[in-house]
Amino acid sequence: MAAAGSLCYSAGSVPPPPFTRILALLVLAPNVALAGGFEIPDRGTRALGRAGATAVGVTDPTALHYNPGALSRLSGTRVLWHHNLILHETTFQRDPISAGWGGDAGTTFDLAEDGESFFPLGAFIAVSSDLGLTSDWTFAAGLYGPSGVGKHDYEDYGPQSYMLTEMEAILVYYSLAAAWSPNEDFGVGLTLQWVDMPMMEYELVVNGTSSERPNQLQPVPVDSGTLLKTRMVLSDRMAFSGIAGVWWRPAKWLETGLAGRFMPIGLEPEGGVETDKPTLITDDLTAHMALDLPMTARGGIRYLHYEGDRRWFDVELDVFWENWSTFDAFDVKLDGAISGQEVKDLSIPKAWQDSVSVRLGSGINLVDEVLEVSLGALVEEGAVPDNYTHLDYPSFDRLGLATGVVWDLGGYRLSASYMHIFQETRTVTESRGKQFQQRPLHPCPEECEGLSGVVANAGTFESSYDLFSIGLEVVLGAGDEG
Repeated sequence: MAAAGSLCYSAGSVPPPPFTRILALLVLAPNVALAGGFEIPDRGTRALGRAGATAVGVTDPTALHYNPGALSRLSGTRVLWHHNLILHETTFQRDPISAGWGGDAGTTFDLAEDGESFFPLGAFIAVSSDLGLTSDWTFAAGLYGPSGVGKHDYEDYGPQSYMLTEMEAILVYYSLAAAWSPNEDFGVGLTLQWVDMPMMEYELVVNGTSSERPNQLQPVPVDSGTLLKTRMVLSDRMAFSGIAGVWWRPAKWLETGLAGRFMPIGLEPEGGVETDKPTLITDDLTAHMALDLPMTARGGIRYLHYEGDRRWFDVELDVFWENWSTFDAFDVKLDGAISGQEVKDLSIPKAWQDSVSVRLGSGINLVDEVLEVSLGALVEEGAVPDNYTHLDYPSFDRLGLATGVVWDLGGYRLSASYMHIFQETRTVTESRGKQFQQRPLHPCPEECEGLSGVVANAGTFESSYDLFSIGLEVVLGAGDEG
């Protein structure tokens, strides 16, 4: 048991009851499909090769995501399939148990590594067309999933298990878009989306003790006693969102654009709770949470260099903002009991901050209208504060470097791209960590004699990502202007 003043802090400095955070982390699982802080940038093959700098110069049906206004520049009919593949390395080296924990003091841990280092579910499928009816309108439809890691698998009762053992999530945007253009130099567009979260599972080890004694905190995870793996299984099959955008070309060599999600995504996932010690769950446990994912905005400017009628290269600079700081709390409704004791409805405060990224990309037209090579770089501010660092969404400060190629075969466009994401290494000390061992019946510090509990994220986090993307676009009719 920890002594007051060694690793336990004042009640005012710790998060609310631990079981609230279990449910919060569960509900955050779909965020792998969202942009910016919780995504590993970026969707679409051509966009990835430019490090996401494509809010202005997007020239394929992925415009329904990046800037619906730019759909207006696409003539004819286009069918697109792009697919992202993600390789990632994520590790956590938990600090040794500190003095004050009695016989557990000095316990060291092996390195915790994610067993799911490859995530292949990054498809983007879309079609756009002017329907051959008018040059003023372009329509598009598409579906796409996350450019992120939607599956994790860590050791059961391992050094990281108070944060995470397994996670799997699927989120899909079904999208319909339309763009209007009064002339070839201006377009405005709108994308409406049905957001479907068919499956979300989140598992970690909790302390299911029914004792109020602080000596039940158990800093070392073991598969015995009142410690149990708890799996949350939630879904929400129907939520809605929208993206609006405008694109403008004031001169042949200059373009600009602005787009963003103008309405939050109102998710209300609900489902059940399972454990590896089911005898402790005396009544069925169910959970429901209302969660609004924030609005976003992206904008940029693009320079195109021409000699005569030939475009030799372009350079685009974008800024992308997400309003994560609006996440003050999640309200959770719980029904059921553990060890015969009923759990109560909870409110979960969070400490997220807005995320801003700057993206610079260029396309070099090596063979006119046939072969383009792209380069890009981005810097992105993490959305998760240091003391709330976690394994499920390591949204830390990032640097990305990218390259790609687009090969036009006269109606068939093949593309491939690659990006490496460098992330900062984070070390969280026990005195500052805000992820605690979960005690759903007797949370700390209220029922632990004022002790804050076991800090679960004290240690060093390292992560990096390699993104590969391949794509095919079939163009029927006139091509775009690049």
